[in-house]
Amino acid sequence: LCDYGGSKKLLTQLLDEEQQRELEREQELEEERQQKRSSCVNPHEPQLHDEIKALCNMYGPKLNLSELTSVFCPIADAFLNTTFYHECQPRCWQQNLWVTDEFKRVIQTRGESLEPFLRPTRWTVIYRNEHIIFVSPFEANWIMGQLYNLYRNQSAGQLFTTTLRLLLPRTRPNQSIIVNTPTLTIPPSIASDFGAVMFPIPTEWLTVLYIFNGTLYFETTDEEKIYCHCLGVCPKPRTKIEENAFEKGWITIDGFVERPDHRKLLQLQQCRFHANPLAFIRKLIENRNNAQAPLISHVGSILTNAVKGMTSFQRKAYEQTSFLAKKNKQKL
Repeated sequence: LCDYGGSKKLLTQLLDEEQQRELEREQELEEERQQKRSSCVNPHEPQLHDEIKALCNMYGPKLNLSELTSVFCPIADAFLNTTFYHECQPRCWQQNLWVTDEFKRVIQTRGESLEPFLRPTRWTVIYRNEHIIFVSPFEANWIMGQLYNLYRNQSAGQLFTTTLRLLLPRTRPNQSIIVNTPTLTIPPSIASDFGAVMFPIPTEWLTVLYIFNGTLYFETTDEEKIYCHCLGVCPKPRTKIEENAFEKGWITIDGFVERPDHRKLLQLQQCRFHANPLAFIRKLIENRNNAQAPLISHVGSILTNAVKGMTSFQRKAYEQTSFLAKKNKQKL
């Protein structure tokens, strides 16, 4: 024992020192966990504003949401009092996308960061088929009852242009996001002369909502294309023109195209962001989903590898099908 490790006393001393270091490490980790834990907070007391009730007035004058700033806020204001606010480039979002003041208010703040308390993006009001307003569950509950009452007393031919809809982030392949399902809007859009006017949310609007709610998968390649254009990214696989642009340095390693003249040449004029938004998108997705975007997801592939995930998946499926068909043909 002495030859290999020294005296018993020395070994005991070394063991005690190692245990002490281990205890200190555990204490440091616990202190870090305590710092990450949110302090005790009180929930915000919900309030129903008259302007929210006025959204259900189908035939009165249309509300000017931009003038009702105490109730309706631009969508980027959902990130106020978080590190996301300046990173999200608040002036770059569509002007017909809103959140209510109640949607923003989750806790009674005393200077706390609201990042752990961002409200899930679930209930939306499509107002006069022109504006999308995210509302709190408390507001949605009242609006739902009011719209159902109006629907039951509706006269034939008087179709509604304001609906309440549920919007789910697509966190799994082929998952329904519900928002454009006619039978699930409130009121439903299932009859030509009753209920609500059929109004599928345009893909250009949806892709911005996908950014906002942390969606990970697309339903179509058109959604993927518009999503990339909205972010100003040109991921692989690229055309010959795009490859030349990459070689010239117009396209960064992560796929972002910064200069407006380069975007125009690459047909990315629909980009809504002046600066590279990808770091913000990654952080927002992690906040929304409590995890980073998986590499196998369509969005994760774009953000991490600068590769169109849906296009790559379809190409692999095509190659696999072609290989199997060729193999079966050889057997015959």
